[in-house]
Amino acid sequence: MTRTILAQAVETRAGAGDVLYRGADHAETAVFGVVVDGLLRFYVHAPDGRSMTVRYAGRGELVGVRGLALETSTGPASQRYGGRALNGEALQNSTLLLLPRTTVTALARRRAELSWALTGEIARQAMLDQELIATNVFSPIRARVARHLLMLGVKQGQELVLRVSHQEIADAIGSVREVVSRALCRFQDEGLVERRGRLTVLRDPRALYQASLG
Repeated sequence: MTRTILAQAVETRAGAGDVLYRGADHAETAVFGVVVDGLLRFYVHAPDGRSMTVRYAGRGELVGVRGLALETSTGPASQRYGGRALNGEALQNSTLLLLPRTTVTALARRRAELSWALTGEIARQAMLDQELIATNVFSPIRARVARHLLMLGVKQGQELVLRVSHQEIADAIGSVREVVSRALCRFQDEGLVERRGRLTVLRDPRALYQASLG
């Protein structure tokens, strides 16, 4: 089964800022696969122009599995899964291994172990999404920013660093740049983060985690 799927897999790359799909029109821009390297984010737009991240996907994460499941039902998946408000983009230069949708769907209908694994992954992602959305909606700004710093940090040598702007963090948590900048300045004053040019270095991830708890 694994060999059958991998034999039809196709590797693709997305540059930082590339939109994987816009508006969740799965019939035209379907993405189903594994993140080999890099970082993706999935976000929704508000009518006033703000956005909020509902999921991050890094190395080893499966993306598009819920859209795949919905396509087995009647009607376009885009009408039920996020509608035209849901978008996906690469935050970093990323590599994806695109898996054959038709083959996986056919195998899942015949192999209970594959169906069960996909169901478990859908449930896991739904729980993480709910936790992230709850943080963005109910937690104070300090906790929201701390959580996203930890989620966006990538290893560089012995350090965790971020290559995203204050505006990108604001977009992720549904806030504005000025508010995020104030929170980051406080973290810097407390020695939790350090600015090095365009990079933000997470100097004390443990303290940031405590701050993320609100």
